[in-house]
Amino acid sequence: MTPESDASAPGPVVGDEVPGPSPLEILAQIGDLDIRLDQIIHHVRNLPEREIRAGIEAELGVLASEAKVLDAQIAGLERQQRRHEDEVARIEAKRAHNSERLYDSHLTSPKEAEALTAEADALGRHQTEIEDQILDLMEELEPLTDARADLAQRQSEAAERMAAVGAAIGAAEGEAGGERDEVLDERAALVASADPALVSIYEDRRAAARGTPVLGRLIGLTCSACHLEIPSVEYERITNLDPDELAECPHCGALLVR
Repeated sequence: MTPESDASAPGPVVGDEVPGPSPLEILAQIGDLDIRLDQIIHHVRNLPEREIRAGIEAELGVLASEAKVLDAQIAGLERQQRRHEDEVARIEAKRAHNSERLYDSHLTSPKEAEALTAEADALGRHQTEIEDQILDLMEELEPLTDARADLAQRQSEAAERMAAVGAAIGAAEGEAGGERDEVLDERAALVASADPALVSIYEDRRAAARGTPVLGRLIGLTCSACHLEIPSVEYERITNLDPDELAECPHCGALLVR
């Protein structure tokens, strides 16, 4: 080929630009982002850690109920023990007082001395009985206090697990929140470049739909919103519409992007 023919050969036109997405395609991209936002919300609400936390909360509730019962039993036995110990202290004080009187140099009556001796013996026997009861109470308390200590350990371990799962939920929520903010920023940019009338129609339908798809892509003969095949006659009509003209799926009523 000669230089002259090279010079006359057609070349790329300076300034050619790739056409941007159509208004309906921009709307579809907004719809895709809204689906992603719904997925993020659903993911956060249904984190497996939430079920784990609910299980730990139930476990802590059961442990608290068991602790309440044990605490009441222990407190009752400890009150009895304190009453018996107070009684022993009173008896010991009485015996000490009688002993002082018995050996008091001013005590001259044999009968009074005999009475003090008899009372001392009776008090000693009573003290022994009460001390035996104290020992019985201590034996009864021992397994309860052991059980309470074991229960406290289980409560502490459950509380640690609760703190760990709470931290995991917080981390997941934080990560999802960051992703949500990114999606919202991208959505805002798309909305700013979209046809306001189309966005208004879409938002109204989305509010009325309450979570059901309001946008679908025409993939072959199928609507991606309801996954049903559109009749061929209706398909021909829709595909022959102006590219920016709205079309609806005859099955679910979703706006179709084609």
